[in-house]
Amino acid sequence: MTLLSVQHLHKAFGGNQAVNDVSFNLQAGELLALIGPNGAGKSTTFNLVNGQLAPDSGQVTLEGVSLLGLKPHALWRMGVSRTFQMAQTFGSLTVAENVQMALLSADGKSLSPWQRATHYRRADALQLLEQVQLDTQANRPCSALAYGDVKRLELAMALANEPRLLLMDEPTAGMAPDERHALMALTRSLVNQRGVAVLFTEHSMDVVFEHADRVLVMARGALIAQGTPAQVQADAQVQAVYFGSGKTFGNAGSSDSGDTHAQQHPEETPVPSTADALESSAPATAVTTPLLSVQGLNAWYGAAQVLFNAQLHVQRGEVVALIGRNGAGKSSTLKAIMGLMPKCTGSVVFAGLDISSAEPYQAARLGLGYVPEDRRIFTDLTVLENLQLGVQAARHFDDGSVAPQWSLDQIFALFPNLADMQQRPASHMSGGEQQMLTVARTLMGNPLMVLLDEPSEGVAPVIVEQMGEMILALKRQGVSVLLSEQNTHFAKWVSDRSYTLDRGQITAT
Repeated sequence: MTLLSVQHLHKAFGGNQAVNDVSFNLQAGELLALIGPNGAGKSTTFNLVNGQLAPDSGQVTLEGVSLLGLKPHALWRMGVSRTFQMAQTFGSLTVAENVQMALLSADGKSLSPWQRATHYRRADALQLLEQVQLDTQANRPCSALAYGDVKRLELAMALANEPRLLLMDEPTAGMAPDERHALMALTRSLVNQRGVAVLFTEHSMDVVFEHADRVLVMARGALIAQGTPAQVQADAQVQAVYFGSGKTFGNAGSSDSGDTHAQQHPEETPVPSTADALESSAPATAVTTPLLSVQGLNAWYGAAQVLFNAQLHVQRGEVVALIGRNGAGKSSTLKAIMGLMPKCTGSVVFAGLDISSAEPYQAARLGLGYVPEDRRIFTDLTVLENLQLGVQAARHFDDGSVAPQWSLDQIFALFPNLADMQQRPASHMSGGEQQMLTVARTLMGNPLMVLLDEPSEGVAPVIVEQMGEMILALKRQGVSVLLSEQNTHFAKWVSDRSYTLDRGQITAT
């Protein structure tokens, strides 16, 4: 039975046709994946179906009832739930209270001033948290969760209204491979048990190929292919515009996904060239003093210690990866180095200067660049204005040699998508495009070293390749990179060494 019908959907932003004549049906009890390059129109399609945006033309119906003109809260009451690419939760509430808020809304009592909500359907909230394996963290502040756990919390909140249709935008972003498959296995069980229809977007192709019943592929606002996972994998046009060459297919699939790209091993992958983005230069002179040295680093969120006596170093021109599960301490390590944690002890020395007590802007002015996992772009500004805000003066290494200097032309050569949208408000960019913009803005500061938090997360395989080429280009210029990464295939390709973190401790090098 057709539950959701989308017919001839169109949506333009100015001169940009974000969604162009998109039509598809979704059956009850079906898992339908919507994939495509960053900026293909996937999130816009979600927003049109869910009432966040009004289409220029076309029809969206749920069991024959038109959804056009209905606001998201009205669709929620009709049994349409939604999770977001950037998770939407209440950071000041506990994990359980977030779910209780969703239950209050589902029951139409979220605005009632006449009763205390502290204990409202507490048992039901805990049961939903148990389904997504978060019941042991029920009393933790949501702000203290790892990002992958926040995504699971958002799913629990989406299930609070017992949905008929579940829209999931990048549901497994920020999760380790085993966590991704566990979450989608849970979603599959919901489909089987309750007859829920699920439409989801995803850049992790191992998730798509293993769990989806059908796959739709979008590019430049239009559907270019659809069919079973095997049919889509074999489509030449899809391979060209989305999968890329397969160098980083560890992010898009796995060796057991059946795709020939996945058979390559990272150690066998040749280093790619970065055409005209940076001219190659002579290798940096061997340096024995690390550019970054971290000793005895500890960090806390409130009373909870999340980093324990971390010790690491990064040489000039070296790429070092921090690897570990969600909540292992990777992002906390980068934030502590950058001066962004609320409480830290220990020693951080960068470019010969102790920055242990430095403010983040002071570290940035010394040439330490930081690319956060949650992007932090200025959504009210254009792409070009965001880039211009990142500009800093040219720099020199401590031996007097000139550090790489990034121009707009070089940025646009490395990220051609950004060149085509210079005057576009950043709020009208896809999540992956915003990720590219964040990296590009950091490079405009001519950093001596870049801290990259999950650079391959939430972007298409072909863009992950561009990210890898950018990292290797920086390395050839003598710039150092310290990245946190769950995609071990990608990390092995670009990094010289790695540190493994578990529960806030470095357990292996």
